[in-house]
Amino acid sequence: MSVLNGAIQTLNLVNNLVPLEIGKGVLASVSGILEYISKQSSVDGILVAVEAKTKNNIGLEVFHVTVNQETIVKWRNELDRILNLFNMELNISATLKLDELLSSFQEFRSNAAFNLEANAQVPEVLPVRPKVFIGRDKLVQNILQPLLQCRDVALIGPGGIGKSSIARAVLNDQALASKFHNRFYVRYDDMDAAQITFGTFLDRIVKALGLTTSANADNMINKALSTSETLLVLDNAETFLDAAVDASRIADAIDGFGSRPNVAILLTTRTTVLPPNLEWTRVRVPALEEDALLIKLLSAVDFHPLSINLLAQAALQNEWSPQDLVDAWDRQRIVLLDAGDGKIWSIAITIETSLNSPSVVKLGDTIYHLLQIIAFLPQGISKKRLSAIFPGVSDIESCADALCRQSLAYLNGNFITLLAPIRLYVSERYNVQTYGNPLLKKVRQYYAAHVDEKEIVYQDDVNMEHVFAHWVVDPEYMVYVLRLIYKFVYALFSYRPRPVSLRGVISALDPDESCQSVSCIDSFKIFTFSQLPRRLQVSLEKGTSLFAISVLLRWIGQIKESEEITAEAWTVLLETGRQGRVRLIFFDCVIALIYIEQGNFQVAERLLQSASKRLSTMFRPQRDLKDPLRYGLALVRTSKGEPGASEDILKALSIFRRAGDPEAISNVYYDAGYAEFHDGRINIAKKYFEEARARVDETSTEDFVLSLLGLADVADHEGDHSEAKGLRARALASVQKISDRTVPFANRATAILAGYLAMDGHIEQARELIVPAVANATKQPAQSIVVCKYLAGMIELIDGDFDKAQNYFQEAVEECVSMGEFNFRARSERALGEVAVIKGDLAMAKKHFEATTELCKTMGIPRKCLYRDFACYIPNKTFDGWERYQDDMLQT
Repeated sequence: MSVLNGAIQTLNLVNNLVPLEIGKGVLASVSGILEYISKQSSVDGILVAVEAKTKNNIGLEVFHVTVNQETIVKWRNELDRILNLFNMELNISATLKLDELLSSFQEFRSNAAFNLEANAQVPEVLPVRPKVFIGRDKLVQNILQPLLQCRDVALIGPGGIGKSSIARAVLNDQALASKFHNRFYVRYDDMDAAQITFGTFLDRIVKALGLTTSANADNMINKALSTSETLLVLDNAETFLDAAVDASRIADAIDGFGSRPNVAILLTTRTTVLPPNLEWTRVRVPALEEDALLIKLLSAVDFHPLSINLLAQAALQNEWSPQDLVDAWDRQRIVLLDAGDGKIWSIAITIETSLNSPSVVKLGDTIYHLLQIIAFLPQGISKKRLSAIFPGVSDIESCADALCRQSLAYLNGNFITLLAPIRLYVSERYNVQTYGNPLLKKVRQYYAAHVDEKEIVYQDDVNMEHVFAHWVVDPEYMVYVLRLIYKFVYALFSYRPRPVSLRGVISALDPDESCQSVSCIDSFKIFTFSQLPRRLQVSLEKGTSLFAISVLLRWIGQIKESEEITAEAWTVLLETGRQGRVRLIFFDCVIALIYIEQGNFQVAERLLQSASKRLSTMFRPQRDLKDPLRYGLALVRTSKGEPGASEDILKALSIFRRAGDPEAISNVYYDAGYAEFHDGRINIAKKYFEEARARVDETSTEDFVLSLLGLADVADHEGDHSEAKGLRARALASVQKISDRTVPFANRATAILAGYLAMDGHIEQARELIVPAVANATKQPAQSIVVCKYLAGMIELIDGDFDKAQNYFQEAVEECVSMGEFNFRARSERALGEVAVIKGDLAMAKKHFEATTELCKTMGIPRKCLYRDFACYIPNKTFDGWERYQDDMLQT
């Protein structure tokens, strides 16, 4: 981890030293790319906490004993917050009591304790049956019949006809619940076809199933579906069936899911084009039957449920009589026909009737503008931040309340949003960009101002991506928004790592369309002051944004996609000449540092050497730009066991001292300390670790803790085990002060300290630390999960529970494969070999040791350098299978 911290600090510092404006922009970008690794965080999940307590067959009695009152209060508050997610039918809220929900939660927890796989998160809560649901009983029975026979069903009908409500009613049928042990409901109604990729399609299913996001999502889903009788509901399927990209891959995946004999799929869709290789039972959803309605007046709207609700709310808010309602509807019908609509579309007329009712009209243009904004934003608009998003719009709260009272909008969690038919109608008829909506500028300004703010990015990430994707095509703002996009992508690293769909729009940008021309005077300024013409700026920021996306995808395990985008970024930046080549040097440095963190030293070394060579051929290469490259090469030398690397590491001190950056200085001393420690110069190592500690205080948690861990390893080496334990206890106390337990360093450091406790014989205390660390780290697709699972296996290995150890190590290998991590993959393979030796399976042990050897070759390190890291990563001497294998003494 210190590798990346040092890189961040190095690049931030160089950013201040590089005289060219372009160089500063590059370095700010590069350091931003790295910062997510050391600051990554997300919101704790209640069910993950439950899983942490119930994993590994920890009984419910232990669960109750170990959950403190503060945690329970936190869960109650969180449960209260998510009550709004428990659906509504016809926009009529059906609020559940907290005690009822807690009771359901208690039952779910009891079941989950023994049924969840070791690496699973908790599946999403199923939606409840609609509170208002009439006239559909016969249709529900017709749908249940094929589903109970494990046949696939597609509910087909126009928007607003009630398909989602029917699906929820089917999902909650008792006979169906008895038949299908697993039922999952996956929503796509908050996305449009342009946002869908194969990755985002699978990601929604992964989350619904309670799995961990990884590059092997398709395999993980199929594995989860194969365990028992399963019903998979895919709501608003037209979103992915009509996807702009990957539609055929998505259809193939659905065919694969449905081909399993134990799986039934229920689709709700507007389109009749379905995945071709399944035998679908197609069920058309008709309008409600007349005898289900008490008001014959509404026959004029073709018994459309959404239209019925809209008209009912309009009559209520305007105090209309039935005759007044019919008259208002007729007036709007005539208006639409006179406008040349050409046909009577009942839902359109109904929406216009509501929009033109007196209670809406009296609020002026603002209410129409707000409706357009809500339709434009995929998530809707945050209710609690309305005033912040729209400063100076005094009646914005009144307009939002009026839209909800009219049932034109509804509250979904903390967001005011629209049902799909209303969203589509408003988007088509009153497009927010075509109509020059004044509120759109305020939305853009708000998201631009908060582009890297944790809470906003975590809650509004889909909206932000949508706004930036539409905004960046404006020639006037192209450069500005591209810079916002790469800041946004960096923020996703930290707060909500996930795939993005921005590549397409960025790739399609034409720098020649940038509207700012360059005058003769401007040309003179460009030549004199090294400023860049507009077209070149666009290309540079375009390449930089693509690079940021590629790093994000690499971090979450989408290696192939990452490499494709990296190649595209290279092409774009090379076309910009010297400035682009400068950026590529730093981008190579960033990727190399990530490779070093993942143990891919051989590739990292090639990248750094190539970048250094290119830099040396440039006109007037600056010395400060060489230091990050030299620093990275020194780290590779340390990992390969080459002596003297600390000298090159310490050369970075000069620039950090000039900048007065104590955390960066501490990091350099820490890295130099471990270089000397593993070279056997313990006294020099101790001096450097003491220097590292002296540069920071406990408020700089990560640097302070790392220096303590280094000093503790020195104390152990010198035989002063009491001093070592005291230093690690101090480190643990510092780590436990980190309030957000999803911060990767908090979990990684906790796992390391748990590993040392196990080495000292404190197994139960080690388990108390490692179980929640694994659970918290599972929420983040980052290297901390690999470290946590590996050390969880080491704890079980020390305690002699070899089956549990084997499971943890196998999970660590799988995580490493998906993320391109080599260090812990090799160490896990070695540990699996030791388990096989203990179990007497020497052939299997040899296979694992051979895999370890090949991984060392791939990494570019000798086998003896596999553990040039913390001592807790090394199996103790009683596990000697690896040594016997290297000495050719392991006979099968």
